[in-house]
Amino acid sequence: MLAALLKLPRSMRRADKVARVDAVLKELASAWDGGTAHRGLELEGCQHTLVGDEVVGLKGISGGQRRRVSVGIELVKSPRVLFLDEPTSGLDSEMAVSLVDTLVALARQNRTVCTTIHQPNSYITSKFDDFMLLHAGSSVYCGKWCDSVGYFASHGCPCPQFMNPSDYFMSVLKERGDELVGEWGKQECGRSSARLAALEAGEAPAAAAANGNGAEHGDAKGSGGGGDGAHGGLQVQPSVPWVYQVYVLAGRMFRQWWRNPAMLLSEACQYGFMALFVGLVYLQLNNSLATGVNDRAASLWFAMAILSFTPSYTAVVAWDKDRLLLRRESQQGITALFCVVMYFMVGYYPSAGCFFTFLLAFCLFQLISESVGGMWAAVCGNSTYAILVLTFVLLFLLSFSDFLLFSYSTYAYAAVVDNEFTHVTFYTKNGVAVPGAAIWNNEVENSPLAQANNGLSVATNLLILLALTVGTRLMAFALIWGMARLRKL
Repeated sequence: MLAALLKLPRSMRRADKVARVDAVLKELASAWDGGTAHRGLELEGCQHTLVGDEVVGLKGISGGQRRRVSVGIELVKSPRVLFLDEPTSGLDSEMAVSLVDTLVALARQNRTVCTTIHQPNSYITSKFDDFMLLHAGSSVYCGKWCDSVGYFASHGCPCPQFMNPSDYFMSVLKERGDELVGEWGKQECGRSSARLAALEAGEAPAAAAANGNGAEHGDAKGSGGGGDGAHGGLQVQPSVPWVYQVYVLAGRMFRQWWRNPAMLLSEACQYGFMALFVGLVYLQLNNSLATGVNDRAASLWFAMAILSFTPSYTAVVAWDKDRLLLRRESQQGITALFCVVMYFMVGYYPSAGCFFTFLLAFCLFQLISESVGGMWAAVCGNSTYAILVLTFVLLFLLSFSDFLLFSYSTYAYAAVVDNEFTHVTFYTKNGVAVPGAAIWNNEVENSPLAQANNGLSVATNLLILLALTVGTRLMAFALIWGMARLRKL
């Protein structure tokens, strides 16, 4: 259903998309070839079963069923041409035969099916109409499968009786691969010359093609049977808007988290443990001028360090696994858990307004850290290298956060410290009251917060963090898209 939502036009009603998915399931289940029924892809019985994820330990459908699901996904748009890359790899012989039987049945239903395959058995190869054999990227044979044995025999390579032809062809290529590539090239040149001469003589293209006897690329219909997929009759349907794609994928990621509580629990335990650790270290801070100021500032910096490294590393690992689908571990739920536990254990100013300002600042900070991790993951292309580089970058930004205007931790730290100190009053050993606002605004001599105050209000710092959140998120996706295209060149 997810493939239907992403591939079918936005103008198409959801009920029609559901009907299309059901039609694909029925088509696969009732696939037939020449009146002989096959087992089909047998997806109707597991259509409500989770696909699963072996990496996170989520059990789902079998490996063979996953391969079948990939075929069904491509059939959602009713393509006339279907490309499959090694569809039988990793399947046992029975599963492989069943899958190939279904592909043959689909090819007989007015489709062209093109597939790469390695080490096929004789039954599977006998089902193909056309056959292309490659050696080091060059063609050795391209024509009808039924003519391949005779072609190799005509070049001094007769296939022994009772031996799988495909296995024999592979063994021949090890010894005479370059020679056979040259022989095929000579025949191709001869056929091309014959077609060119026929065209110059004024013959029709079909007649010119007929003059190229021997092994050929097959007729225009290919394995599709009807020929519509081989001509220019394809109608390109408009893709759905990217905003709708984001909406669908976001819903998918949320469902993945909901269906796998172990993953969510592990994240909650991780953030909960760190919140308890900070809370116990700075448990119920007092308002002493001698220790309270430094302890409050240190606890806030410690919390920023945690929400700087952890989301960034998580984004790197998620990118390495899902590439374009960066997983948001927060959904603002995990970050909120961290903030709630830490805020009240440390004993920050007990005010709803101060707490939600604190929470908002750290949520924005966490999202920026996640985007920074995604950017470096895209640039490095490897999670190990990305984590190494990211460690130095984050340490640099945190260490000089009071001096660097481009460091997002500068604005986050200023926002949370300002939010806390402007509401707290400290006391000297003699009981003299010292407003926290005076310490924050450098009205006290040798204020320990002199460098942290950037002269901006809490609201202004939050707005800057919001802008940085949007900017870094867009930059992360741009880098992921750009690096993906660059590596394909």
